[in-house]
Amino acid sequence: MEVERLDYTDFLNEAPGRQEAFVQHLYAALSRVGFAKISNHPIPESVILQLFAWTKGFFTLPLEHKRKAAHPPQPNPHRGWSCIGQEKLSVIAQGKAVLDLKESFDMGPGDDELYPNIWTDEGDLPGFRAFMEDFYGRCQSLHLQLLSAIARSMRLPDSYFAPLCSQNSSELRLNHYPAVSRHDLTTGTMRISSHTDFGTITLLFQDSVGGLEVEDQTRPGHYMPVAADDCTDIIVNVGDCLQRWTNDRLRSANHRVTLPRGLTHGMVDDRYSIAYFGKPSRDVSVRTLSALLRANEEAKYREEMTAWQYNQSRLLQTY
Repeated sequence: MEVERLDYTDFLNEAPGRQEAFVQHLYAALSRVGFAKISNHPIPESVILQLFAWTKGFFTLPLEHKRKAAHPPQPNPHRGWSCIGQEKLSVIAQGKAVLDLKESFDMGPGDDELYPNIWTDEGDLPGFRAFMEDFYGRCQSLHLQLLSAIARSMRLPDSYFAPLCSQNSSELRLNHYPAVSRHDLTTGTMRISSHTDFGTITLLFQDSVGGLEVEDQTRPGHYMPVAADDCTDIIVNVGDCLQRWTNDRLRSANHRVTLPRGLTHGMVDDRYSIAYFGKPSRDVSVRTLSALLRANEEAKYREEMTAWQYNQSRLLQTY
Protein backbone atom coordinates (compact mmCIF):
# COMPACT_ATOMS: atom_id res chain seq x y z
CA MET A 1 0.00 0.00 0.00
CA GLU A 2 1.33 3.44 -0.90
CA VAL A 3 0.04 6.98 -1.26
CA GLU A 4 -0.58 7.73 -4.93
CA ARG A 5 0.79 10.94 -6.47
CA LEU A 6 -1.60 12.70 -8.90
CA ASP A 7 -0.90 15.52 -11.35
CA TYR A 8 -3.43 18.30 -10.70
CA THR A 9 -2.96 19.76 -14.17
CA ASP A 10 -5.03 16.81 -15.41
CA PHE A 11 -8.01 18.13 -13.45
CA LEU A 12 -7.50 21.68 -14.75
CA ASN A 13 -7.16 20.44 -18.33
CA GLU A 14 -10.21 21.04 -20.51
CA ALA A 15 -9.88 17.64 -22.15
CA PRO A 16 -12.70 15.58 -20.55
CA GLY A 17 -10.68 12.37 -20.65
CA ARG A 18 -7.88 13.81 -18.50
CA GLN A 19 -10.31 15.32 -16.00
CA GLU A 20 -12.20 12.05 -15.69
CA ALA A 21 -8.97 10.10 -15.21
CA PHE A 22 -7.89 12.47 -12.43
CA VAL A 23 -11.16 12.29 -10.48
CA GLN A 24 -11.30 8.50 -10.72
CA HIS A 25 -7.68 8.12 -9.60
CA LEU A 26 -8.38 10.52 -6.73
CA TYR A 27 -11.43 8.52 -5.67
CA ALA A 28 -9.51 5.24 -5.90
CA ALA A 29 -6.68 6.59 -3.74
CA LEU A 30 -8.98 8.08 -1.11
CA SER A 31 -11.24 5.02 -0.93
CA ARG A 32 -8.31 2.60 -0.72
CA VAL A 33 -5.85 4.48 1.51
CA GLY A 34 -7.65 7.63 2.70
CA PHE A 35 -4.67 9.66 1.43
CA ALA A 36 -3.37 11.00 -1.90
CA LYS A 37 -0.65 13.42 -3.02
CA ILE A 38 -1.19 16.12 -5.62
CA SER A 39 1.52 17.90 -7.58
CA ASN A 40 1.36 20.85 -10.02
CA HIS A 41 -1.50 22.41 -8.09
CA PRO A 42 -2.42 26.14 -8.13
CA ILE A 43 -0.32 27.17 -5.09
CA PRO A 44 3.09 28.29 -6.45
CA GLU A 45 6.33 26.79 -5.19
CA SER A 46 7.55 30.25 -4.16
CA VAL A 47 4.52 30.72 -1.91
CA ILE A 48 5.03 27.33 -0.25
CA LEU A 49 8.69 28.11 0.42
CA GLN A 50 7.62 31.42 1.98
CA LEU A 51 5.06 29.50 4.03
CA PHE A 52 7.75 27.34 5.61
CA ALA A 53 9.94 30.40 6.22
CA TRP A 54 7.09 32.22 8.00
CA THR A 55 6.30 29.08 10.00
CA LYS A 56 9.88 28.79 11.23
CA GLY A 57 9.91 32.51 11.92
CA PHE A 58 6.88 32.29 14.19
CA PHE A 59 8.14 29.34 16.22
CA THR A 60 11.55 30.93 16.77
CA LEU A 61 9.94 34.00 18.36
CA PRO A 62 10.71 34.54 22.05
CA LEU A 63 8.29 32.78 24.36
CA GLU A 64 6.80 36.05 25.58
CA HIS A 65 5.79 36.97 22.01
CA LYS A 66 4.13 33.60 21.34
CA ARG A 67 2.26 33.84 24.65
CA LYS A 68 0.49 36.96 23.37
CA ALA A 69 -1.32 34.64 20.94
CA ALA A 70 -1.96 31.81 23.43
CA HIS A 71 -4.75 29.34 22.66
CA PRO A 72 -7.65 29.63 25.14
CA PRO A 73 -7.76 26.82 27.73
CA GLN A 74 -11.30 25.77 26.75
CA PRO A 75 -12.10 23.70 23.62
CA ASN A 76 -12.98 26.55 21.30
CA PRO A 77 -12.17 26.09 17.62
CA HIS A 78 -8.41 26.07 17.39
CA ARG A 79 -7.04 29.61 17.62
CA GLY A 80 -3.58 30.90 18.44
CA TRP A 81 -0.47 29.25 19.83
CA SER A 82 -0.55 25.91 21.70
CA CYS A 83 2.54 24.93 23.68
CA ILE A 84 4.09 21.45 23.76
CA GLY A 85 1.74 18.97 25.44
CA GLN A 86 -1.32 21.25 25.38
CA GLU A 87 -3.15 19.17 22.76
CA LYS A 88 -3.61 15.51 23.73
CA LEU A 89 -4.60 13.57 20.62
CA SER A 90 -3.37 10.32 22.17
CA VAL A 91 -6.26 10.49 24.64
CA ILE A 92 -8.72 10.54 21.73
CA ALA A 93 -7.10 7.67 19.89
CA GLN A 94 -6.06 5.34 22.68
CA GLY A 95 -7.50 6.54 25.97
CA LYS A 96 -4.04 6.89 27.47
CA ALA A 97 -1.56 9.68 28.00
CA VAL A 98 1.41 9.83 25.65
CA LEU A 99 3.29 13.09 25.32
CA ASP A 100 2.75 14.66 21.89
CA LEU A 101 5.95 16.58 21.25
CA LYS A 102 4.83 19.56 19.18
CA GLU A 103 3.73 23.17 19.35
CA SER A 104 1.26 24.72 16.94
CA PHE A 105 -0.42 27.90 15.75
CA ASP A 106 -4.01 27.88 14.49
CA MET A 107 -6.21 30.32 12.63
CA GLY A 108 -9.64 30.34 11.02
CA PRO A 109 -11.41 32.63 8.56
CA GLY A 110 -10.63 36.30 9.04
CA ASP A 111 -14.32 37.24 9.24
CA ASP A 112 -15.25 34.80 12.02
CA GLU A 113 -16.93 37.03 14.61
CA LEU A 114 -17.79 34.16 16.94
CA TYR A 115 -14.19 32.98 17.30
CA PRO A 116 -11.80 35.63 15.95
CA ASN A 117 -8.20 34.80 15.27
CA ILE A 118 -5.57 35.45 17.92
CA TRP A 119 -2.35 37.07 16.72
CA THR A 120 0.90 38.17 18.27
CA ASP A 121 1.69 41.88 17.83
CA GLU A 122 2.41 42.95 14.24
CA GLY A 123 5.75 44.35 15.37
CA ASP A 124 6.82 40.93 16.65
CA LEU A 125 6.73 39.40 13.16
CA PRO A 126 5.84 42.04 10.54
CA GLY A 127 3.91 40.65 7.57
CA PHE A 128 3.07 37.31 9.21
CA ARG A 129 -0.65 37.97 9.54
CA ALA A 130 -1.07 39.28 5.99
CA PHE A 131 0.75 36.30 4.49
CA MET A 132 -1.21 33.76 6.51
CA GLU A 133 -4.55 35.33 5.65
CA ASP A 134 -3.63 35.22 1.96
CA PHE A 135 -2.46 31.60 2.20
CA TYR A 136 -5.65 30.62 4.02
CA GLY A 137 -7.64 31.97 1.07
CA ARG A 138 -5.57 29.93 -1.40
CA CYS A 139 -6.24 26.76 0.60
CA GLN A 140 -9.94 27.55 0.88
CA SER A 141 -10.20 27.77 -2.91
CA LEU A 142 -8.29 24.51 -3.43
CA HIS A 143 -10.39 22.77 -0.78
CA LEU A 144 -13.57 23.55 -2.73
CA GLN A 145 -11.98 22.52 -6.02
CA LEU A 146 -11.00 19.14 -4.61
CA LEU A 147 -14.48 18.62 -3.16
CA SER A 148 -15.85 19.25 -6.64
CA ALA A 149 -13.50 16.58 -7.99
CA ILE A 150 -14.68 14.15 -5.32
CA ALA A 151 -18.32 14.95 -6.13
CA ARG A 152 -17.71 14.26 -9.81
CA SER A 153 -15.95 11.00 -9.01
CA MET A 154 -19.12 9.88 -7.20
CA ARG A 155 -21.35 10.86 -10.14
CA LEU A 156 -22.71 13.95 -8.41
CA PRO A 157 -22.79 17.54 -9.73
CA ASP A 158 -19.44 19.29 -9.30
CA SER A 159 -21.04 21.84 -6.97
CA TYR A 160 -22.71 19.24 -4.73
CA PHE A 161 -20.56 19.80 -1.62
CA ALA A 162 -20.16 23.58 -2.02
CA PRO A 163 -23.40 24.58 -0.19
CA LEU A 164 -22.37 22.36 2.72
CA CYS A 165 -19.21 24.44 3.17
CA SER A 166 -20.57 27.88 2.26
CA GLN A 167 -20.14 29.37 5.75
CA ASN A 168 -16.44 28.74 6.05
CA SER A 169 -15.21 27.33 9.36
CA SER A 170 -12.00 25.65 8.14
CA GLU A 171 -8.75 26.03 10.07
CA LEU A 172 -5.10 26.47 9.11
CA ARG A 173 -2.47 25.05 11.45
CA LEU A 174 1.30 25.53 11.61
CA ASN A 175 3.16 22.72 13.39
CA HIS A 176 6.65 22.60 14.88
CA TYR A 177 8.06 19.33 16.17
CA PRO A 178 11.26 20.16 18.12
CA ALA A 179 14.40 18.09 17.64
CA VAL A 180 14.26 14.95 19.76
CA SER A 181 16.45 11.94 20.40
CA ARG A 182 15.67 8.69 18.65
CA HIS A 183 15.51 7.08 22.10
CA ASP A 184 12.66 9.34 23.22
CA LEU A 185 10.59 8.48 20.15
CA THR A 186 10.85 4.79 21.01
CA THR A 187 10.00 5.11 24.73
CA GLY A 188 6.58 6.76 25.09
CA THR A 189 6.97 10.08 23.28
CA MET A 190 5.28 10.76 19.92
CA ARG A 191 5.59 13.76 17.67
CA ILE A 192 1.85 13.36 17.21
CA SER A 193 -0.17 10.33 18.25
CA SER A 194 -2.41 8.32 15.95
CA HIS A 195 -5.63 10.18 15.12
CA THR A 196 -8.08 11.05 12.38
CA ASP A 197 -8.99 14.56 11.24
CA PHE A 198 -12.42 15.97 12.04
CA GLY A 199 -13.55 17.68 8.84
CA THR A 200 -14.03 17.08 5.10
CA ILE A 201 -10.52 16.87 3.66
CA THR A 202 -7.16 18.05 4.95
CA LEU A 203 -4.45 19.68 2.81
CA LEU A 204 -1.03 18.97 4.32
CA PHE A 205 2.36 20.47 3.49
CA GLN A 206 5.40 18.77 5.06
CA ASP A 207 9.15 19.34 5.02
CA SER A 208 11.76 16.70 4.21
CA VAL A 209 12.36 15.34 7.73
CA GLY A 210 9.76 12.57 7.48
CA GLY A 211 7.97 10.56 10.13
CA LEU A 212 4.37 10.83 8.86
CA GLU A 213 2.71 7.41 8.74
CA VAL A 214 -0.78 6.28 7.71
CA GLU A 215 -2.55 3.16 8.93
CA ASP A 216 -3.30 0.43 6.42
CA GLN A 217 -7.11 0.27 6.44
CA THR A 218 -7.00 -3.42 5.53
CA ARG A 219 -4.59 -4.24 8.37
CA PRO A 220 -5.41 -2.27 11.53
CA GLY A 221 -2.32 -1.45 13.56
CA HIS A 222 0.03 -1.57 10.58
CA TYR A 223 1.40 1.82 9.48
CA MET A 224 3.26 2.83 6.35
CA PRO A 225 5.44 5.93 5.86
CA VAL A 226 4.31 8.79 3.64
CA ALA A 227 7.42 9.86 1.74
CA ALA A 228 8.58 13.42 2.38
CA ASP A 229 10.29 13.88 -0.97
CA ASP A 230 8.90 17.23 -2.18
CA CYS A 231 7.64 19.98 0.12
CA THR A 232 5.57 21.47 -2.72
CA ASP A 233 3.38 18.36 -3.00
CA ILE A 234 0.10 18.55 -1.09
CA ILE A 235 -1.01 15.51 0.86
CA VAL A 236 -4.81 15.21 0.79
CA ASN A 237 -6.61 13.03 3.32
CA VAL A 238 -10.21 12.24 4.16
CA GLY A 239 -11.74 13.64 7.36
CA ASP A 240 -14.46 12.23 9.61
CA CYS A 241 -17.28 14.41 8.24
CA LEU A 242 -16.67 13.26 4.67
CA GLN A 243 -16.59 9.67 5.91
CA ARG A 244 -19.97 10.15 7.58
CA TRP A 245 -21.52 11.88 4.55
CA THR A 246 -20.34 9.10 2.21
CA ASN A 247 -21.43 6.26 4.53
CA ASP A 248 -17.83 5.01 4.77
CA ARG A 249 -17.24 4.88 1.02
CA LEU A 250 -14.41 7.29 1.80
CA ARG A 251 -12.90 6.69 5.25
CA SER A 252 -10.68 8.87 7.40
CA ALA A 253 -7.46 6.96 8.01
CA ASN A 254 -5.55 7.03 11.28
CA HIS A 255 -2.19 8.75 10.91
CA ARG A 256 0.66 9.78 13.19
CA VAL A 257 4.10 11.39 13.22
CA THR A 258 6.82 9.28 14.77
CA LEU A 259 10.39 8.13 14.21
CA PRO A 260 11.40 8.33 10.51
CA ARG A 261 12.10 4.89 9.08
CA GLY A 262 15.78 4.04 8.73
CA LEU A 263 17.06 6.32 11.51
CA THR A 264 19.10 4.07 13.80
CA HIS A 265 20.69 6.50 16.27
CA GLY A 266 21.20 10.12 17.29
CA MET A 267 18.79 13.04 17.03
CA VAL A 268 15.74 13.53 14.84
CA ASP A 269 15.77 17.03 13.31
CA ASP A 270 13.15 19.71 13.91
CA ARG A 271 10.13 19.05 11.69
CA TYR A 272 7.68 21.60 10.28
CA SER A 273 4.33 21.00 8.64
CA ILE A 274 1.26 23.04 7.75
CA ALA A 275 -2.28 21.64 7.58
CA TYR A 276 -5.47 23.19 6.23
CA PHE A 277 -8.38 21.38 7.86
CA GLY A 278 -11.32 21.77 5.50
CA LYS A 279 -14.61 21.72 7.40
CA PRO A 280 -18.33 21.95 6.68
CA SER A 281 -20.41 24.95 7.71
CA ARG A 282 -21.07 24.75 11.43
CA ASP A 283 -24.84 24.24 11.13
CA VAL A 284 -24.64 21.51 8.46
CA SER A 285 -25.65 17.97 9.42
CA VAL A 286 -23.01 15.24 9.42
CA ARG A 287 -25.54 12.45 8.93
CA THR A 288 -25.05 10.18 5.94
CA LEU A 289 -26.23 11.97 2.78
CA SER A 290 -29.10 10.18 1.06
CA ALA A 291 -27.67 11.02 -2.38
CA LEU A 292 -24.63 8.91 -1.53
CA LEU A 293 -26.49 5.77 -0.52
CA ARG A 294 -26.45 2.89 -2.97
CA ALA A 295 -29.61 0.94 -3.74
CA ASN A 296 -30.92 -0.81 -0.59
CA GLU A 297 -27.99 0.51 1.47
CA GLU A 298 -28.74 1.62 5.02
CA ALA A 299 -27.25 4.77 6.48
CA LYS A 300 -24.60 4.14 9.16
CA TYR A 301 -24.75 7.67 10.59
CA ARG A 302 -28.38 8.49 11.41
CA GLU A 303 -28.02 10.61 14.53
CA GLU A 304 -28.86 14.25 13.91
CA MET A 305 -25.66 16.15 14.69
CA THR A 306 -24.25 19.32 13.21
CA ALA A 307 -20.65 19.70 12.10
CA TRP A 308 -20.19 22.18 14.96
CA GLN A 309 -21.49 19.68 17.53
CA TYR A 310 -19.27 16.94 16.14
CA ASN A 311 -16.22 19.21 16.13
CA GLN A 312 -16.85 20.29 19.73
CA SER A 313 -17.34 16.71 20.90
CA ARG A 314 -13.90 15.85 19.52
CA LEU A 315 -12.24 18.98 20.91
CA LEU A 316 -13.55 18.26 24.42
CA GLN A 317 -11.28 15.21 24.39
CA THR A 318 -8.28 17.16 23.11
CA TYR A 319 -7.74 20.10 25.49
